[in-house]
Amino acid sequence: MKRVAWQIVATLLAVPAVAQDQPLTLDMTEVYRAGGADAQEEWAFFGPGLQLRFDGAGNLVVLDVLESRVVVIGPDGQLVRSVGRKGEGPGEFRIIMTLAVWRDGRIAVPDQRHAAIQVFSPEGELERFVRMDEEDKPLSMALGHQEIRADQRGERLIAQGVGGVLVAMANRANRRMGHQEDETPSGVDDRALETLDFSGDVVVSRPILQGWRAPRPEPGLSPPDEQDWGKVVASMEDRYFEPGFHWDVLPDGTIAYSDSTAYAIKLASPEGSVTDVLRRPLSPQPVSARIRRATIAYQLERFNERYETAPSTGLPFMAPDPEGRRRRIRERGFYHEIPVVRGLKATWDGGLWIQRRGGDPWDDDGPIDVFNADREYIGTLPAGAPGMPVAFGPDGLVVHLERDELDVPTLVVSRLTSARPQPRSRTRSPSQRAATAPPGAR
Repeated sequence: MKRVAWQIVATLLAVPAVAQDQPLTLDMTEVYRAGGADAQEEWAFFGPGLQLRFDGAGNLVVLDVLESRVVVIGPDGQLVRSVGRKGEGPGEFRIIMTLAVWRDGRIAVPDQRHAAIQVFSPEGELERFVRMDEEDKPLSMALGHQEIRADQRGERLIAQGVGGVLVAMANRANRRMGHQEDETPSGVDDRALETLDFSGDVVVSRPILQGWRAPRPEPGLSPPDEQDWGKVVASMEDRYFEPGFHWDVLPDGTIAYSDSTAYAIKLASPEGSVTDVLRRPLSPQPVSARIRRATIAYQLERFNERYETAPSTGLPFMAPDPEGRRRRIRERGFYHEIPVVRGLKATWDGGLWIQRRGGDPWDDDGPIDVFNADREYIGTLPAGAPGMPVAFGPDGLVVHLERDELDVPTLVVSRLTSARPQPRSRTRSPSQRAATAPPGAR
């Protein structure tokens, strides 16, 4: 076991009011690692697409999208069991993208091709195979939910819908096959949540929460452009700095979410009604011409790096129209301000970790504000120390993902033993003074 003490320093970013941050000291002990290119056991070789959750016994449940499997790892880092396998029948997986885990160890895996939710017992046995209602099957189920969470209070899931581009693709395919386009498909979009109740013979979906979407002008495509799929997709893409939709579910069923550029974390009842808002005095930054130029240059550099580098599968990077992609990067629109919040996670005991933007406007891995289960702000962790966990578990367990140059993931499970405020310094070092300088002043 490796012990690491993260001595948190007041690293302040170039956004207003960060002097209000209370730095934290966080003690964390590494418990085990699993996976990586040098893994000794076959079960520990994981693909690039993973979903991770803990159960109440401290087991880490891993959904490996590429291999269509679920692996349960015990608190000692050893394999407990494998759940399901690739195949056509009940208890087997066809297309799976996400999973939910209850504290008692039950696992739910929606399967797109089966159009069903498969529920496994804490021992890994198939407990229920509940199909979607064919007459009211939400398009979000057919296309796959972005994220799902277990409602710890009963037999239902809370699920985020799919993006508008995917819905447009489905409707475009319907038109090409001569089917009627469903302009108002059942289910929810990528800024909304629905419940999936599987307590009966079929899964019943019900929308519960619609996040705010920034208004945008109609694309106004010409008839020839309507036939160009690349231009259709480009017209529906989010603008740079369009506010995201970040959410999680607390143990009592409360839904916490952020849907705007402001620091406003909305707390909603399990049925979707907002009951409270957590705020900090942090304001979104206006998007200047300089920021626009720097963002486009950064995105072009990232694209060129990906285009020239093969992914971990060993296959060449496929870009049918690289010049067209570069043109879309340059011509993509901008939202008028930069969102403060970039991520949100609920802790095992009902606290919240809120990740803010980093030093660059496009940097999603900034400092993390920590709130306790009483909704009180207790302090801020600087960027990268230790970073937002992928999942929280009991007794302070957390899991992070590390990836090597070939994108091979390693699961790092640690235990947080304390998080306490650090005394504020009356003076700042030159590096801290530089960190608080306004954009362009460095």
